[in-house]
Amino acid sequence: MEPTPGPTLVAHRAGNNPSGSGAAASTAHMVEIDLHLWHGRLEVRHAKRLWIFQRLWEQWELLPAHTAVPVFDEALAALPGTTPLLVDLKGWSPRLVDKVCEGIRKTDPGGSRRIVASARSWWLLPRLRHHPDTTTLRSVGTKWQRWLALRLPAHGHGVVIHQLLLDPVSVRRLVDRYGTVFTWNVETVERAEALVDMGVSGLIIDDLELIRVLRTRLEA
Repeated sequence: MEPTPGPTLVAHRAGNNPSGSGAAASTAHMVEIDLHLWHGRLEVRHAKRLWIFQRLWEQWELLPAHTAVPVFDEALAALPGTTPLLVDLKGWSPRLVDKVCEGIRKTDPGGSRRIVASARSWWLLPRLRHHPDTTTLRSVGTKWQRWLALRLPAHGHGVVIHQLLLDPVSVRRLVDRYGTVFTWNVETVERAEALVDMGVSGLIIDDLELIRVLRTRLEA
């Protein structure tokens, strides 16, 4: 699949909910899925698990014990086969990458689906490059990670970074080093347009209505 003209608009975490991911796929250019490896299962969730109690928690609150957790195969089955994916790898084990690659091959044996893969564990990313249309992004969520990203060789990766860490100077330096710069937690039209003007190539957004508005404005 050819990259979209202009910025790529990504539906943040939309693939984590298979029952609603179809609407996101028809609205955004790309759907994000968060992936954890848990006891051999490739779980689709943003929440973390308490190792001892196996309970899910997010933002320092426990989720209900009966919270459903889909697996990667279920999430993929709920999406059109050509939907581009941003897969965010939550973990550090190479087995996580192996499971992701296995799941992608099962549903897309011809390698036609566009894949963007991000990880805070940067050393995992080279293992995904066997896919013919994969972009790998070093995930940056703190100032010290930004400092490191601006000093390490890019080695063919892009970067995905929290929007609060971006200003015209840092975007220019990241674009010069990495080429591809995605950012998350974009919440307004004004901030989105400012980031695009700085040179950001991908916007990760929770609000589908904001994505609809931006598609109208940015693709006009």
